[in-house]
Amino acid sequence: MKYLKGYLWPIIVTVIGTFLSAMSYNQMLIPNRMLSGGVAGISIIINNLTGWPTGLLVLVMNIPILILGYKHIGGKFIILTSLAVLGFSIFLDVIPVQAAVDDLLLAAVFGGALNGIGLGLVLRVGGSTGGTDIIGVIANRKFSLSIGEVLMGSNAIIVGISAVLFDLTSALYTLIAMFVSARVVDTMQTSRGKKNVLIVSAQPEAVATAINTKLERGVTFLHGEGAYEHSQRKIILCVLTRYELTQLKETVLGIDPNAFMTISDTNEVIGRFQARSPFRTSK
Repeated sequence: MKYLKGYLWPIIVTVIGTFLSAMSYNQMLIPNRMLSGGVAGISIIINNLTGWPTGLLVLVMNIPILILGYKHIGGKFIILTSLAVLGFSIFLDVIPVQAAVDDLLLAAVFGGALNGIGLGLVLRVGGSTGGTDIIGVIANRKFSLSIGEVLMGSNAIIVGISAVLFDLTSALYTLIAMFVSARVVDTMQTSRGKKNVLIVSAQPEAVATAINTKLERGVTFLHGEGAYEHSQRKIILCVLTRYELTQLKETVLGIDPNAFMTISDTNEVIGRFQARSPFRTSK
């Protein structure tokens, strides 16, 4: 079981992810004269100008980027990424290029979503499909930037090239596909939607105990002072997933109906935090 989870499962997910991404290109984007970002987009442009195989171009252009990724990241990431690049290149040349849908908007939305799902799957197991994905991962690890935002920003130039090579309409639909893909990637990276909750209650000890026992979440007491009465208060800090919010509200308000709560999104949690399944059995 440990071997399956540590080695075989990431490989299977990587192959599935690259297949879905290649399907989005050959069945949605390319037949409808749309591009994508990064190396794949550049490869499609060269293919249109020269007729050279898109998959081979993707493979060759990714070699120097893989070397860059090895220097800055290395390890399991590069192994899975190399597998993803190879699989993606093969699938691009094997899957027939034919339009699954003729409607440009549907092709842009679902093509972008399918590509985002494929890339998101590969990223979830610790790899990428190469190209600007590697740059996005490096930027995410070094500067905590959103991978989707990095990909969207780095691909802006592709839209301009698409407008020149094809037409403005195709360029705009390409932009839609890129946006959808980036959003899907970010959603999959933070699929459990972590939330940061601050609770001010007249019964902080009882509320904290209930959160510990019913939600099995740890809490931290912050010490605050009311500006009007200058009374000392214990403020409860808790981080949990969005699936647990309803239970948290019921728990807190069941103890103190006058409790004050603020809930905000948390992009990243470093430390001891277990992102549990929303379908786990509650005690």
